[in-house]
Amino acid sequence: MRDDEGSVTRWIGGLKAGDEAAAQQLWERYFARMVGLAREKVRAGHRGDMGRDEEDAALSAFDSFCTGAARGQFPALADRDDLWRLLALITARKVFAQARRGQRLKRGGGLVRNATDVPGDDLEEDDVM
Repeated sequence: MRDDEGSVTRWIGGLKAGDEAAAQQLWERYFARMVGLAREKVRAGHRGDMGRDEEDAALSAFDSFCTGAARGQFPALADRDDLWRLLALITARKVFAQARRGQRLKRGGGLVRNATDVPGDDLEEDDVM
């Protein structure tokens, strides 16, 4: 086992036990990689330039991971390979969720509007003839 693997494994154990310093170490080690993965997913999905949203996806993914680890949701998480697979999966899902939300907003966010609700000319029906 490389020393690097040992430290990540220790940090995983610390995170599961609620150690904020371990979470910080994992953050420093993996956040940039998660942002890079989010950027790749955005480009692969032809989702345009999400810009800062890539960082938002990675931040949200890391937060979800830490919350889940503290709740014991990842009992099989044991080493850096397991960790990266899990972080990659969560990050990809966050990117896809952002894209879905963005598409919904572009399509009106689920709101259906009447023609009378749309600002424009105040023409009466009789004026159109």
